[in-house]
Amino acid sequence: MTVLVTGDAGNIGSHMVHALLDAGEQIVVLDNLTTGFDWAVPSSAKLAIGAGDQSCVAALIAQHRVDTVLHFAAS
Repeated sequence: MTVLVTGDAGNIGSHMVHALLDAGEQIVVLDNLTTGFDWAVPSSAKLAIGAGDQSCVAALIAQHRVDTVLHFAAS
């Protein structure tokens, strides 16, 4: 399974990503880094920096064969 996590560079999303990685999941992170930090994303997760617009999300889902999305991005 590949999981797309939006908002991982923040507090709640980063904890979820660590738990998913510990469980052996493949992780793709989408964050615009407005309030988060790239160093908060584990090196074993793929980081895509950008907005969560429909075309960006669709491209990530197709490219990484994402089958689950967890949404933690918010303003």
